[in-house]
Amino acid sequence: MIEARVVALWRGYVRLLRTDKERVGGVERWLRASALIVPFLAAILPLWIRAALWGPLTVDGSTEDGIQFRCRLPDLISTYLYLFGTWEPDLAAFVRRRLRPGDTFVDVGANIGCITALASGLVGPYGSVVAIEPSPAIIAALQETVARNDLLNVHIVAAAVSDRDHELPLFAGPSSNVGKTTTVAHRGSPRQQGRVRAAPLGSLLTGEQLAAARLIKIDVEGAEDRALAGMVASVDRLAPDAELLVELSPQWWTDPELRPIDVLRPFLERGFNVYRLSNDYRAWRYLWPRKVDAPRRLRDSAVLDRRVARLDLVLSRSDADAL
Repeated sequence: MIEARVVALWRGYVRLLRTDKERVGGVERWLRASALIVPFLAAILPLWIRAALWGPLTVDGSTEDGIQFRCRLPDLISTYLYLFGTWEPDLAAFVRRRLRPGDTFVDVGANIGCITALASGLVGPYGSVVAIEPSPAIIAALQETVARNDLLNVHIVAAAVSDRDHELPLFAGPSSNVGKTTTVAHRGSPRQQGRVRAAPLGSLLTGEQLAAARLIKIDVEGAEDRALAGMVASVDRLAPDAELLVELSPQWWTDPELRPIDVLRPFLERGFNVYRLSNDYRAWRYLWPRKVDAPRRLRDSAVLDRRVARLDLVLSRSDADAL
């Protein structure tokens, strides 16, 4: 069965297909993607089988920023980090542009710490990062990331962000995508793994952390309706330049009548504008990670009336065509 030395060769091949160019034409993208797809599928299938029979394959990986991770293959995030050296390149590029030394970053749904670790380096020793994650198993991996990279400015909060103080069920994601761990039951969700503490974001942060937050990222796999509802009471305590990076998954929301516009309206009424962020998880997109798009102002709000599968948004008080 597939072992570390085999996936190391696989990574070497993938890195040959990867380019750091910021402009990549359509023909070149097609050629690179075509050379990736069959080897990618041929390697990922044995990893799935191995994980089902003996558990994930654990290997060391690092990102283009020099961040070290223990990658548990075939988990999606770990696999992409190991092969491509990056995760969510458009989002990561936006975080790099926005954060400065001394800033505060809040990572709601931190997972194993991809964006947490990136932000830690950007804000530096005089800045701070609050990483919020409810899953005990994922928290252990997050703590490992923090320890391996000596991220002394990171504070981990073991909780889910919600609309009130209570407990929520926890459903663990599959080994192929641990990031699907969620507090929302939906069709296809696995058996409940336990219960976790949940509270509004304003209750999990100190007043100083909330007031200093430059960026707040929210990626909570279908629970963002509750997370944003819980923020309404404290949103006026945010700094004028504070921005929210939010992944919405409306089809997972428990209220079948709730639309994105309903969830976002309290923020729009407080002066926030909506920007659409590109976020493509197809493997070949990661072959040109430096070709990124700035978030574009969402001028046609019709998309906010539909319960689409996913929306990646930036909420900002900036009034521009792009961020």
